[in-house]
Amino acid sequence: MMTRSNPYLEQVEQVLPRLLALFDRDATSESCGMGDRYHWAWGLIDFGNGTLQGAAHGLAALWKNGFWPYATKREIFLRRIKDIFSATAKLTRRDGSLEEAFPNEGSFCVTALVAFDLLCALDFLKEDVPEGTKDLWKETIAPMIDFLRKSNETHAVISNHLATASAALFRWHSLTGCLRSEQKASNLLATILQCQSTEGWFKEYDGADPGYQTLCTYYLADVHALRPDLGLLEPLRKSVRFLVNFAHPDGSFGGNYGSRSTRFFYPAGFEQLAPAIPEANTLCSFMRKSISKRRVVSLVSMDTPNLVPMFNAYCRAASLHGAIEEDNQPERHLPAFTLRCSTRFPEAGLILDGGPRHYTIISTNKGGVVSHFRNGKLSVSDSGVVVLSPDGKKGSTQGYRPENSVSLEKEKITVEAPVTAMPKRLPAPWEFLILRILCCTFFRISFFREWAKKMLVKHLITKRDEWPLKNRRTFILGEDLLVRDELLGPVGYKRLEECGDFVAIHMASKGYWQIQDEGESS
Repeated sequence: MMTRSNPYLEQVEQVLPRLLALFDRDATSESCGMGDRYHWAWGLIDFGNGTLQGAAHGLAALWKNGFWPYATKREIFLRRIKDIFSATAKLTRRDGSLEEAFPNEGSFCVTALVAFDLLCALDFLKEDVPEGTKDLWKETIAPMIDFLRKSNETHAVISNHLATASAALFRWHSLTGCLRSEQKASNLLATILQCQSTEGWFKEYDGADPGYQTLCTYYLADVHALRPDLGLLEPLRKSVRFLVNFAHPDGSFGGNYGSRSTRFFYPAGFEQLAPAIPEANTLCSFMRKSISKRRVVSLVSMDTPNLVPMFNAYCRAASLHGAIEEDNQPERHLPAFTLRCSTRFPEAGLILDGGPRHYTIISTNKGGVVSHFRNGKLSVSDSGVVVLSPDGKKGSTQGYRPENSVSLEKEKITVEAPVTAMPKRLPAPWEFLILRILCCTFFRISFFREWAKKMLVKHLITKRDEWPLKNRRTFILGEDLLVRDELLGPVGYKRLEECGDFVAIHMASKGYWQIQDEGESS
């Protein structure tokens, strides 16, 4: 049974009934073991989101570590896991892939995620099931591994996706001795490390995103635990030393200044690294308190598509919690409380400024997005300037652009950034009709499918459609941060006031709730 001293288990127990209710347990149904209720229960979509099948990982971790909170009979629990494996086999396409967003998606990320999760579940339950069952489970995972060996994610460098696949392939090699899987895992790992900045961050689309880097660190920590011979400790140490800068005085983490605007925290990798990396222990100790108080985006805030990866990370963190003595005063070692000057991460386009009563993070690559904390509370959260064009379209200074002009003068920072279009709108029914036709035809061919993904990413995330005007944003640093904006360009463009926190690109993982959203820190 869980104890109150383990904040991860507290949230796991809260969401566990919801998660278990996602799965079809009707043995007479062809969808028995599927977790996507929109598919099997509501019948609103004609494919199943494979991500949900990865819940076997977290459930197995709870069972293995004695954290299962119910008096469930062993045969009932194992039947649930067997059903999940069986349903996953039904959801797997002929090429070994799974999907999340549309039929025949061929999702490298989701296939890697589920392969990793099912391998972890098999590992946790290997003493509880007979050899025949283990062989069947391996047969379920094998096509996914084959897909990962043959495929690549080509639409962007998304380090947490590559790390997931690398972790899955290394685990498969450990289980089966497959040398081709080890080679592909090594290649993916090499790409991640080649793209790691000297500042410690791993690339997420355009640059550094602290939220998603915590997820990437989780998978790389798993690889390190399995294969310490790969020398990952130093890259992981650099990652952790970068990330400690983005734990805020109010307990939140990350934000709009990141390349993907996320503010969640995946704890498992840091719990695993805590015995070897003191900064990981400090970060864990601080974030556990935030998790308990809902002061950071955590498991209970996740929507269904992102529920399972966070659930699994919390279950793993729960099993690792308490491995070493906790840092009882983490504030003594975190920049949010100790920084007394300005420091810069030029490659990430981030400037940090601290003092006895304030902490400021500015993204120059995103036109001067700023989070400013005073006396331990969020005082200024400014996502940039929003402009309305003469023809009624919206643009902003938030587009990720390392080329932005930056001037540093003691306490004064000036960022000059162009206004770019904001590719945000709701999809129309006719677009779904076209997508579905493509899913049934051209998307069955990987070349066309991957080309379409590249176009979607370019249009929704990375495209920089610049307007004929710029904004000059000036900061006067200090406890009483001053921010001034000046539009430079032709007349006819109007700045929109009081836009609040906004994200200029399409990003599904943005905007999850934390208690500060209720205004208690204002």
